[in-house]
Amino acid sequence: MITVLDVVRNNNDTLMKKIRSVFKPYDIYTKVKKQNKCSVLYIRYSQNRGKVRYKKIYPYTIGSPKTILCSRELDLSGSPFSRFEDKEFNILMMQNFVCELLKSASPDPKRIKLAYLDRQGEYPMFAQKLLDYTASLTVVTDMPRFYENESDRIYESCGVPLIVSDSIEKLKGQDVIISPRAIDITLPVTTDTLLFTAEKPLVSLKGIVISEYLAEIPYRYKRLLPKGTDEMYFMSALYSLCSAGELASIVPAKCADGTVQYSKERLISKLRKFTQEQTKTA
Repeated sequence: MITVLDVVRNNNDTLMKKIRSVFKPYDIYTKVKKQNKCSVLYIRYSQNRGKVRYKKIYPYTIGSPKTILCSRELDLSGSPFSRFEDKEFNILMMQNFVCELLKSASPDPKRIKLAYLDRQGEYPMFAQKLLDYTASLTVVTDMPRFYENESDRIYESCGVPLIVSDSIEKLKGQDVIISPRAIDITLPVTTDTLLFTAEKPLVSLKGIVISEYLAEIPYRYKRLLPKGTDEMYFMSALYSLCSAGELASIVPAKCADGTVQYSKERLISKLRKFTQEQTKTA
């Protein structure tokens, strides 16, 4: 089950509302929706006066998860609840989106200079998948011995080696850099570099830095989506908390850098320019 908490702050702009808020500082409304194996407990807390009274909300969640979907602006400190946060679904969306772009970057995506930043060695299987779209993949990691072993395994599997390094300087001159986790160090990139990550970088970076992936929730789950809840955030909860594994095959239609949205077509065009430039210098 997924628990969603929506706090609505009411504006007591009349004398009658102010008087009412003294006697009734909050209202709580709950509703449960089900779709196949997924259930969503929706709680709307109308805040008429004072702070959010989590102790009053708690009885409605007995038997339900205390890790809840809610606004980032909601302060849960001191409450029995924690905000749902999980990056695995966004990492999957990044992987699907990147593969779709590289597959479509004809005539020869293998001319693109591609690098993979996986500092803790968490996602080696995606490194192998990327070899379908490049003739040479540079992997920069803090776990070089691990990735060197992976390189041997991958070479035996598909005959293509990885270039493994623990030096960030190896990212210099790359057209595309992919990092599943948040980038927290300055990278030697230019304004032409295209970076894909699943979390907003913790440092300022040059280039186009994509960290958000946008897809429409499948029709079968639309009736479960609470009004005002971000679709990607909700799908992440469906995937992680309701075992909705079929969502892993979604390919986002668009992506964003936190400010600007990019269509697949726009980025495919940029990738094709990389291949054309490589052809001219070949």
